[in-house]
Amino acid sequence: MSDKRGKLPRYWPILYVVYRLRRVDNSFDLQKYIYLAKMEGNVPVEYVFTDDYCGPRCASIKQDAISLGARGYLKVSFEDRWVFEITEAGARHAEGVMDSLPGDVRDAFDRILEEYSTLPVVKLRDYITDGSRFRYKGAKPRSEYEELKKQIISEINLLLHDFSRMESNGNILFLLGSLDYCMLVLKRENVTELSQKGNLIALINGYVNKVMLLRELAGDNHELMGGICLNDYKEDFELIQSASEEYKVLPALYEEGIDLSVFVEE
Repeated sequence: MSDKRGKLPRYWPILYVVYRLRRVDNSFDLQKYIYLAKMEGNVPVEYVFTDDYCGPRCASIKQDAISLGARGYLKVSFEDRWVFEITEAGARHAEGVMDSLPGDVRDAFDRILEEYSTLPVVKLRDYITDGSRFRYKGAKPRSEYEELKKQIISEINLLLHDFSRMESNGNILFLLGSLDYCMLVLKRENVTELSQKGNLIALINGYVNKVMLLRELAGDNHELMGGICLNDYKEDFELIQSASEEYKVLPALYEEGIDLSVFVEE
C-alpha cells in the first residue's frame, strides 16, 4: 500500500488506469490516457513524453506496466498487442494508492478516462496529434507528403529485397508481410483530410524506420533475426492497419476473409 505520508510511486497512474478500466488493450492507449491526464487534467504524472510517430510516447510506462505484471499487480499478455488487466492484488494496491490522492486529482483522471476510453485507437491518435492541441505540429503541404511517400516506398523496397534473401522464419515472414502491406497502403492512399493523411504516413514512416534499425543491428545474422521478440513491432503494425481501415484505404489483415490480392495493381 502507498503511504499517505510519503511520495506516490511513479507507476501509480498505470495502476489507476487499469484499475478503473479493468483492462487496457494496448500500450498505445495506456500511454495516451496518462498523457492526456497530465496535459489536459493537470494530474501530477512523473512520466516524460517525447514526440513519436504514434504521437507522445513514454517507453517507461510500458516497461513499468510489465514490471507490475511481474509483481502480480497486473496480468500482462500479448494478443497482437499488449494487454493489461488488473489482478486482485493490483486492485488492493490501487485502492491504497487512490486513498492517497486528493479528490480533485481523482476527479480529473476519471473525467479523462470517461471522455477518451471509448474512442477507437485511431481517433484517439488523431485527437492528440491535431495541430491545434498541445505541442504537436499541424499537417504538412500535400506535396511534401507525396515526396515522403516516394522515399518510404524506396526504403521498403530495399528492406523487402534484404529480408527476402534471408533464411525464412516466422519473424522474417511477418516483416515481409507487414512491409508489403505498408507499401500497398502508400500506393493506394488518397486521403483528402491532410491531418489523417499525415497520421497514416507518419505511422508507416516510423514503423519502416524502426524495421530499418532492426535490420542494421541484426546484419546478416539469420539466427538472431529469428530469435528477436517482435511484439512491439506487431503492436505498431496493428496501429497502421487500424488507421488504414479507419481512413478507408485498405482493410486490416486481422479481419477474417480478407484477400488483399484484389487490391494489387497488375
